[in-house]
Amino acid sequence: MNEIGIVASSAYVPAASRGLVQLLAERQPHAEGRTARFLQACFEENLRMHGIARTALDAAQAGHDAPTLQEVTGMVAVASEPALEASELLLRVTRDLLQPAGEATVPPVSTFLVCHTCLENDVTISAACRLQSELQQGHVPFAIGQLQGATFLMALSLAADLMATSTDDRIVVAAAERWSWPYTRVIGHTTLLGDGAGAVLLERGCTRGWMLRAVRVQTPPPTAEVYRHIVQGQPLPLNLDGLCALILDTLREAGCSPRDIAILVPHQLSRHLADCVRRRCGLHKAWCGPADILDGGYLCAAEVPVRMHRLLQQAVAHPGDRMLLWGLGFEGALACAVLEYVDQGVSHGNH
Repeated sequence: MNEIGIVASSAYVPAASRGLVQLLAERQPHAEGRTARFLQACFEENLRMHGIARTALDAAQAGHDAPTLQEVTGMVAVASEPALEASELLLRVTRDLLQPAGEATVPPVSTFLVCHTCLENDVTISAACRLQSELQQGHVPFAIGQLQGATFLMALSLAADLMATSTDDRIVVAAAERWSWPYTRVIGHTTLLGDGAGAVLLERGCTRGWMLRAVRVQTPPPTAEVYRHIVQGQPLPLNLDGLCALILDTLREAGCSPRDIAILVPHQLSRHLADCVRRRCGLHKAWCGPADILDGGYLCAAEVPVRMHRLLQQAVAHPGDRMLLWGLGFEGALACAVLEYVDQGVSHGNH
């Protein structure tokens, strides 16, 4: 049976962090160098497309205070990478993922799928090309962005489609975020963005790992303009009803019910969202790890793989255990996946 499963994972979240007071005290530096000027121009053009003046965004950012942000987001600090750029974070977690044990020979990867949030697609594509070039393996790489917390699951769905319709049998999905000016880390009264990266290795025909049982992604027309909500000082409207309906549909497609989920990967786009999903979808029996599993801020495209890796580092998986992943984007994208643990082809679940 040609199972498609996650056989390895890796993650990196920098130990360095910025507290809320330090975060709010930062002021935009002068853009130096071609890359900084290019990103700033892309950022300001995007604001203009949404009818927002840069001065309005700056004024909204200056109006925040640390106690209020802590109350509405539940966060006291965000992870802040001091040295590595996003493409270097991708390289770090991918090398960790593919590092052989002892002198074992690791088969080459067929394709790299890179997830990264950036207003300029060329930046994300160049990061994917660099990953392939540095590691000297793989076919044409893919880059996926602009879906924030749903990006990784979109990539997971794409990887499954590639494996089902081509000769690809080993695919790496890697995600990284590294925020710097002109991008803001404070997303209105919703969340705070942190730096980090995560990666998984998928194999076709594997007999041990987390097998993909179902994955669903919805990308409706945007229902929210993230920068307008930042300027207006409002939380983003989140489609909780749509998300919960998608989760229950994905469970049915996987042939299981909420009570069958052993591991629930948390997601912290907003403070109470994970608890609401858990309660409304009947996922009370699922384990979602200790509170510090969510340290570091909201990691956008890297949120799902980083939290999943942290959970799996602490979990003791048994054949038949099922894990649920979900995510959503700032502008309405929704995604969910169900995986089942199999060891040497043994599974006690129904699918």
